[in-house]
Parts: sequence; C-alpha cells; structure tokens
Amino acid sequence: MPKKGSELKTVTIMMIITLFGKMLGLLRDSLVGSYFGTDSIEGAAFNFASTLPRNLLDFMFASAISASFIPVFSQALERDGKEKAFKISHNFISIILAASLAVTVLCIIFAEPIIMLYVGSNNEAAPLAVKYIRVLFPIILVSCLAFSLTGVLQTLGEFNLPAAMGLACNAAILFYYFFFMKKFGVYGLCFAYLAGWSAQLLIQLPYLWKRNFGFRFRINLKDEAIARIGRLMLPVMVSTWVAPVNALANGKAALFDIYGLESYNAIIYANTLYSVISGVFVLSVSNIMFPKLSALAAREDAGEFGAALSSCIRAMMYVMIPMALGIIAVSSPIVRFVYERGNFTSLSTRLTSSAMIFFSIGIPGFGIQTIMTRAFYAFQEGKAPMLSGFAAIAANAALSFALVPVLGVGGPALASSVSITLAALIMLAVMAGKVKGIFIGKMWADILKMAFAGAVMFICSVWTRDALTSALPDSLLSRMAAIGAPIACGCAAYIALTLIFRVDEALEAYNMLKTLVRKRWRK
Repeated sequence: MPKKGSELKTVTIMMIITLFGKMLGLLRDSLVGSYFGTDSIEGAAFNFASTLPRNLLDFMFASAISASFIPVFSQALERDGKEKAFKISHNFISIILAASLAVTVLCIIFAEPIIMLYVGSNNEAAPLAVKYIRVLFPIILVSCLAFSLTGVLQTLGEFNLPAAMGLACNAAILFYYFFFMKKFGVYGLCFAYLAGWSAQLLIQLPYLWKRNFGFRFRINLKDEAIARIGRLMLPVMVSTWVAPVNALANGKAALFDIYGLESYNAIIYANTLYSVISGVFVLSVSNIMFPKLSALAAREDAGEFGAALSSCIRAMMYVMIPMALGIIAVSSPIVRFVYERGNFTSLSTRLTSSAMIFFSIGIPGFGIQTIMTRAFYAFQEGKAPMLSGFAAIAANAALSFALVPVLGVGGPALASSVSITLAALIMLAVMAGKVKGIFIGKMWADILKMAFAGAVMFICSVWTRDALTSALPDSLLSRMAAIGAPIACGCAAYIALTLIFRVDEALEAYNMLKTLVRKRWRK
C-alpha cells in the first residue's frame, strides 16, 4: 500500500493536472459565455444540446461504470492476478461498448422527441437544439469507453493520465474556437466538443498498450465477475442519478423564473463553474482513495478501512468548508472575471452569481457524498447509495420548483445543495453503523473549529472584497484583485486559526511543509 507521503504527492500532481484542465475549461466556458450571453436563443439551443447528452450519460452509465467495475477488477487483481483481471475487463468493456452504441443510435434517431420532452414543443430554441444534439449524442459512446479504460488505469496505479483527460478535451475545443469558430460557427463547435470528448479516450490507449492490455472483444454474460458487476451496477446507477437528474430538474425549474431562458442559461453557467472549482480537490482525492478502499475491502481489513475513510472525511471537510465560504464571498467577482464580456451582461452576472452562492452551500455535502459513495462501492454494496439517491432526487424535485418564486434562479441551486447534503448524511449514518473507527470525539471538535475558522475567513474575505470593489476602477486587473486578495486574506486567517486551534490536518500540512523546506535548505 502506498505510503502517506507518496499518496500526498500523487494527489498533489493529480490536482495540478486537473487544475490545468479545469482552467482550460473555464477559458472555454468564458469564451462560449461571451459569445452567447444568457439571452441568446442559439446559446440556449447549444446549452440544451451540450448538457443533455452528458446528463443522460451520467444517468445511464458514467460513474456507474468505474464504480461497479473497479471493486471487482481490484479484487481479481488481488486474488487471481493480472491475466484473469484483464479477461474480466475485456468482457466488461465489450458489453459497455455494445450497450452504449445501442443507446447512442436510439438517441440520435429519437433526438427530436427527447428535446421536445425536455424543453417543450413551444420553446423557440428546440428546433436548433435537435440539429446540434444529433452531433453530440455520440459523446455517450466515446465517454463510456473512456470511463471503462480509466477504471483499468486507476486500479493499475496510474492516476495522472486520467487526470489529464479534461486537459485534452478542453484543448481540442479551444483549438477550434480560436481557429475555426468564425468560419464554421456553432454547428462546427458541436463537432469540436465531440472531438474533445474523443480525445479523452485516445490519450489512454498508448499507456494501456505499453501495459500489454491487448483488448479483445468478447461478450460472456454468464461470467461470474460480470454478474457481480451487474448486481452492483443497478444500485450504483440509481445513486449516480442524483447529479444528472438534479441538473435536469434545476434547469427545468429555472425556465419558470421570470427571466426564463436567461435563468436557464445562468444556472448552467453557475453549475459548470461550481463543478470546476469544487471538483478539483474532491475528484482528485476520491479517485485515488477508491482503489485503495477497494483493496482494503477485498482484504476484509475493517480497521484500516475505517481509519482511511475517517482520514479522507476530515481532509475533505478541512478543504471544503473554507472553499464553500470563499466562493460565496467572491461569487460575483468570480462570475464577472470568468464570463462578463461580449454578450454576457451585468444582468447575466447577477443571475449566475446568485445561483453560484446557493450551489456553494452544498460543497461540503458534495465532498462527503462523493467519498461515501466510493466507500460503499468498495464493499460492492449499493443499497445505501441507491436509497440516499432516491431521497436526494425527491428532495431536489420538490424544493427546486417550490423555491423559484421565492429565490428566483437561486431556488433550484439551493435545492441541489440541500439534496446532496441529505444524501451525504444518510450514507454517513449507515456507514457509521457498518464500520467502526470512522467517527471519534476529536473529529467533531475539529470540525467545529474548522467551521469557526471558516466564519472568520468569510468575514475577512467580504471586508477585503468590498474595500477593493469600492476603491478600484473596473479593469481586468481589478477583477483579478477582487478575487485573489479576498481569498488570500481569508485563507491566511483560516490557516492561522486552525493552527492555533491545533486541528490535525493543519498541523500535518505545516509539519510536511517545514520538513520539505528543511530538505531544500540542506541541498
């Protein structure tokens, strides 16, 4: 098992690679946002067409692929060796290839009724969305294959290449935008998106070839390992419906706001920005922890499993609490810096930042929900994530439409935050009864200390933001300063307070940094 230092190094490298990919994604979204704004019919059509295939992908396959496959593949590697494990993976990938191809073809054929069902036949953006979505539906096929191969790579200990998938995808899209957007327009942008998603698959092939993966198409539905994956996959699929179903419901609810399509576009931009910022740390940690938890579960090492899960939860909370409060404090400057130019107006910024604030409330819940689902899947158990998923979807659906008249575009975003936090709490309660050693008294005390330090951080950030906003004229540098200075001031306060309060995560980071500085100084 990797040592703690090597794990930290791997997570750090993954976060850096992922961050670069996310930064390119922000640049991509900034350019697209400035091109369309929030009141463009063409922009609404493109948002319908580009988000719906990804939501359907998440709804049917996506996370369920790696979440159900990795525990069984990891167990086969531990007990039966690489040759047997590779045969299982070939069979699984062949089945996924056939299933995703069938779904893709059906979606292309029935693109028009799918769009009409989602946005309504009277929506003026619907006909254009049908044209775009027929190009984008093959994203389902290429992404299913990419996620399957990612599961193989992560189980074999390769995390950096999967982390670079977003980098490859966004680079391809930006290349089109800078060099071909004026010539081929939005329809060509759809092909660029498809090429970008295909790049995520292609970059993995050379590494797998070097590892003698040697894929062979074979389908054997009677294979016992495939049966175990299948038994886990259905509840896993249900549990992973939370994000895509919530996104569909939130978008639908936003259309009932007084701003209509503008609110719909704003919530899409806000959700994308929220996912980019929060996902860097959460996905990096959960992706490296999942194979480790799966291996511990396969060895039936409950004590070490509980300790590893507890450590991961604490690390999540130490980062997610200040991240949520920091984004809330500077939501408007972030949206203004990333999007406000061209056709993205001050009204677009106000709507998008309002949604961002309410999405950010759910960041700690998002982090815990992500790692808890991985923990249950490591045990090859999907019942608790499935039930929590149903509860979250029901809560979001009820609140999303109910809160629109009260909070406008912020209503669906708050509903999403409440629902994902509810799912996290349900799984925490179930896991606490299943595995001992996850929760100890000091953990709760430290979380309270983190919350207090986060509140002080929020006050410092807001004060700095307001001072800079009133003092500086509007420019690119002032927009950057309105984000960077409040966050730096707030983070300094948070780190200082958690060190004073002797929070374990803060002390550990401080000691590691001190050791690193000493080593560098000696050299």
